[in-house]
Amino acid sequence: MTIRRWLIRIAAVVSIVFPFLLGVEALLGWKVEPAVAVYSVVVVVFAVVGWLVSERQPTNAVGPLMIAFALPFALSMPADVYIRTPGSPGDAGLLALFVSFLDAPLIAILALTLIRFPDGRLPSPRWRWADPLTIAVAAMTVAGTLLGDQPLFLYPEYRSPIGVGGFPGDKLMYLSYGCMFVLLVGAALSLVVRWRRGGIIERDQVKWVAAAALVLLIAETGNVITFNPGDPNSVLGIATSLAFALVPTAMGIAILRYHLFEIDRIISRTLSYAIVTGILAVVFAGVILLLQTLLAGLLGNGGIPVAVSTLAVFALFQPVLRRVRRAVDRRFDRAGYDGERTAAAFRVRVRNEVDMETVTADLLATVRGAVAPTSLGVWLRAGRAE
Repeated sequence: MTIRRWLIRIAAVVSIVFPFLLGVEALLGWKVEPAVAVYSVVVVVFAVVGWLVSERQPTNAVGPLMIAFALPFALSMPADVYIRTPGSPGDAGLLALFVSFLDAPLIAILALTLIRFPDGRLPSPRWRWADPLTIAVAAMTVAGTLLGDQPLFLYPEYRSPIGVGGFPGDKLMYLSYGCMFVLLVGAALSLVVRWRRGGIIERDQVKWVAAAALVLLIAETGNVITFNPGDPNSVLGIATSLAFALVPTAMGIAILRYHLFEIDRIISRTLSYAIVTGILAVVFAGVILLLQTLLAGLLGNGGIPVAVSTLAVFALFQPVLRRVRRAVDRRFDRAGYDGERTAAAFRVRVRNEVDMETVTADLLATVRGAVAPTSLGVWLRAGRAE
């Protein structure tokens, strides 16, 4: 066993144990905020998936990169709790310094992980700029935090003890965030490139990550729109954090090819239920408003409009779901949709067929056209003679 693999294992264990202990403390209502439990889930998922990928595919750089993201995050969580504890000793300033220069490098590592997804290699030699740019982001962030004399971003009550007066720490930090943004755009473009150039397997791998990223984008958008510094929406905050955990989960499924080809059906069903939910919500609100407007004198403020709307939604659910699912499947789950049509046509053809040779030949042709197996045969159990 190489030293590299043991170092990866030790880093993975640390990345799992620290957030797990903090999460338990948060759930037990101790000195840790409940939101820490959710962040712990994200870190643990990154560490576990990175460990699995490293064990199954030792040459794949995605696994170590995921652990490289999880380990500093895991170490920063207890440090943050210690810093924010009232009456923390003077050494809390050093921990605040450590936590403050992790933000941009962690996001840069995440972007580099996506650029190297799924095989651990860059999409082409033209992408060799990604590695040095990630290192540059880390170097600029560390230098800007250590040598700048400005208050620390996350902990404005602290400053760097070795800050140099007049050093452009703020400008260096802005530059590092600009480079980080370039890496994020590059990560998105790299997935597009892999989609366009890849085969069936690589396209499905990209679909898994793209679907998880879309869920994260929707959750984050809702969180930003409804954010109130005085009264933050804890439900959306938790949903955003859990949606973030979907990204490493999707990457693990895609790389290890666990239920890889089910992504089309998952996307299809998710879109179907989302569309149906939106349609029925509009119907529910529309029926209530219509009845209250037309029959306000007769119904008053009673619950009859609500009851009628509920019955209408209940009656429309299955018909609307069937139509929406059929339309969505034609676009996003074409293989499943074509397979169901092929099976339905076969059932119609053999319903009144009595010749066994004809049925067998039709069955073989149907299966061969639907799933294209490498080998195919039909086994018939001999019946008892009457």
